[in-house]
Amino acid sequence: MSFENIIKDGNFYQASTGDYGFKLISAGETATGSFRSIQVLNTNAELTADCAVGDSITTNLTIPKGGVILGKFTSITLSAASGTVIAYLAS
Repeated sequence: MSFENIIKDGNFYQASTGDYGFKLISAGETATGSFRSIQVLNTNAELTADCAVGDSITTNLTIPKGGVILGKFTSITLSAASGTVIAYLAS
């Protein structure tokens, strides 16, 4: 897992808005890798996430449709009752 070195504001913008690609994660699935942001697409999502820096989300956190979380995520797991999220790759 690697994260793009953020030197300028534009580097963060690239990494958090899909310039490096994305992964769709559906209900009940887990994705691992290097992710900069998570956006909820269709319905509320309950998820846990491991973070490379800062606190991990260890209990299901409900994020509303359209909500975005920014950070350095290494693993994202959606509960079986969730919708779909898009996780933007870090590099």
